[in-house]
Amino acid sequence: MAHSVFILDSAKSDYREIRKYVRHKFGAQVWMDSEQTYREVLRDIGEFPFAGCVPDEALALGLQGIRERLVGQTRVIYDVGEHNVYVFMFVSTRRDFMTMLTGRLLNGE
Repeated sequence: MAHSVFILDSAKSDYREIRKYVRHKFGAQVWMDSEQTYREVLRDIGEFPFAGCVPDEALALGLQGIRERLVGQTRVIYDVGEHNVYVFMFVSTRRDFMTMLTGRLLNGE
């Protein structure tokens, strides 16, 4: 049974930042291709949520339900529930993931 995938508002903000960056740096066509890849990965996460790996940073904080999938240079961070998947973050591999994750947890996002 497929899980429903929900993207949290904070992750939507991350996604908009990535879209803006890619469109500015590489152009609209590259973004359209990238967006298609994001959509495919999100569908795949719904179908096979446990296929993603558990990030070391999440384990260090004791967050066992957190998983990640890569889309190009972006880590898609999500939590798997019984019937739903919640996407928490889209974070560039160039950014300090632990700082972003800790900030989100402390801000209640």
